[in-house]
Amino acid sequence: MNVIVHLVICGLLVMVLVASFLYRKFIDDHDDHNLHLGANAIDLRVIDTQVQHSKRIEVLDKLNKYLTVVVILYLIAIAGIASYSAWTTANM
Repeated sequence: MNVIVHLVICGLLVMVLVASFLYRKFIDDHDDHNLHLGANAIDLRVIDTQVQHSKRIEVLDKLNKYLTVVVILYLIAIAGIASYSAWTTANM
């Protein structure tokens, strides 16, 4: 098996992970961090937007957590493949 192909796939996974972190940061930066307790239409719209943003952030946090674990495990597997192939070629 070619290690370069696995490194390219892992690089793409890392790029997806970075894009996901940047998207989460983008959503968090555009969120209103003030507490709105009024009952008028503007405050209700802001509250609905904050609820939607918090749901997106929760989903992105789960995705980032699992994708980080996948990338780390994949890198460990690539290191294992590379060391095994180096070990078998050295013994021949």
